[in-house]
Amino acid sequence: MERELTHEEPREEAHRLAKDNSRAYTEIAEEIDVTKSAVAKAMTTTGPKFQRLRIRIVELLSDAEVGPRETFLLTD
Repeated sequence: MERELTHEEPREEAHRLAKDNSRAYTEIAEEIDVTKSAVAKAMTTTGPKFQRLRIRIVELLSDAEVGPRETFLLTD
C-alpha cells in the first residue's frame, strides 16, 4: 500500500510507532546510531531540520520504506 505523507506526518508517524511499539528513545537511538537527544528532538520539533532522522525512525519501526518527494510552488 502506498500513502503520501505531508511534510509534518513523518514526525507524527515516528512518534506513533515508537509509542505503539513501546520503544524507548534510548533504544531507538542505539539502533540507528544517534543520540537519545537527537531522537527526542526529531519526535518533538516541527519543521524540516530532523526530517531525515524521522524517516529513519519510521523505517526502523515499521515495514515501510519512505521515498523522497519534493514539490515547489513558484508564484508571481
